[in-house]
Amino acid sequence: MSISGDWYNEIGSHMRITTDPAGNVKGTYVSAAGHAIGTYPLVGRCEAAADPEHGTPLGWTVAWRNGRTDAGSVTSWSGQYYDDGDERICATWLLTASAAAANTWEATAVGQDVFTREAPSPEQAEQRLRHVGAASHPRPVHLDEVTPV
Repeated sequence: MSISGDWYNEIGSHMRITTDPAGNVKGTYVSAAGHAIGTYPLVGRCEAAADPEHGTPLGWTVAWRNGRTDAGSVTSWSGQYYDDGDERICATWLLTASAAAANTWEATAVGQDVFTREAPSPEQAEQRLRHVGAASHPRPVHLDEVTPV
């Protein structure tokens, strides 16, 4: 099967990606939580697996700025696509927010997502949101802190 198509992480964030023969990845990302209102473009790369028994390496990035908001942050995911009867993308992410030089040490969070073709139920997503420490989407803010674009 192809990596292209619709994918959902454990909290219900949705990405739609397409790949081409050259290994380019592009698409859209909609976060299920946090300070990420609307749809965001994503870009990335994938490489064919060196061994058919191994996953397909891929990575993509979302800059959290669109026509509605600018969260002053970027998330990059790096992981592997597996199609071994349980199709999934397992990825580690880095979320880096804009920060003063003195606060660079606390500007990046790290975590993991598992994307599947099926969206979680609202109950599953809510339960996961309650138990997750850091999240791959920008932190929630008050609406008066949102920078209109």
